[in-house]
Amino acid sequence: MSKLLDKLEQISEGRAQPLGFGAAVARGKSLPMVIVASVPVGDAKLAAIAAKAGADAVLMTIEHQEKSDKALAKLSSAKTDIPWGVSLNAVTKEQVEQLIGMDCDFVIFAPDKTPAAVLGEEKIGKVLRIDPSLNDSLAKAINRLSIDAVLLGPVSEDESPLTVYQLMVYERLAAGAGKHLLAAMPPGLPIDDIESLWGLGVRGVVVDLAVKDPEQRLSQVKEAIQKLPTTRKKPGEKISALLPLSREGPVATPPEEEDDEEI
Repeated sequence: MSKLLDKLEQISEGRAQPLGFGAAVARGKSLPMVIVASVPVGDAKLAAIAAKAGADAVLMTIEHQEKSDKALAKLSSAKTDIPWGVSLNAVTKEQVEQLIGMDCDFVIFAPDKTPAAVLGEEKIGKVLRIDPSLNDSLAKAINRLSIDAVLLGPVSEDESPLTVYQLMVYERLAAGAGKHLLAAMPPGLPIDDIESLWGLGVRGVVVDLAVKDPEQRLSQVKEAIQKLPTTRKKPGEKISALLPLSREGPVATPPEEEDDEEI
């Protein structure tokens, strides 16, 4: 099983354990969300920074699909102490088999360009990247597919704080998909929005490390996750007062006396 998927399941069941080996396992108490560090493919320096800074997994991103074959060849030399995966617009069954041979843990792909045969592969984690504009019927269809998790893309190009509308869009997708949820965290997205994502059921964030100080960014994300509440309030849950029950039981109401009939 994919180590990333295993960690997501442990978090969902409240029994999460650290991912990886060696020093990565000794990071202390497991967090309530998975941190996936996104780095350009072949950037060994950023991948090493991600592992050292406490990320649970590394995501290698490939910008242009036509260069994917050459980029995949570089992955054979990618060695990290934590699980790693690849993000592609489309991935073929042959490429998936190639990735499995490289000990790739998970692959993220778009639904419109990926052959359906990829869904039959069970030796790698399959994460579907969905667009926020996806309609309700298609979102619900994901629940019946052999998909392990869903990555929620940004609602807009604007990297300002999440709006109520954006949370509404995420909630709709989350309720329909019925899978483990990951959410993208672009460089400009405020750290405070992590709690809002967690409240929707998101249990993993993909943090873009294409920033000036990647170690600081990961440290801030980790700190915000450590401050998350221990329980999640269910949507629509209300608090109501309960009145104590009387020990005397119900009081019978005496029957009304009927007026005597006049003779």
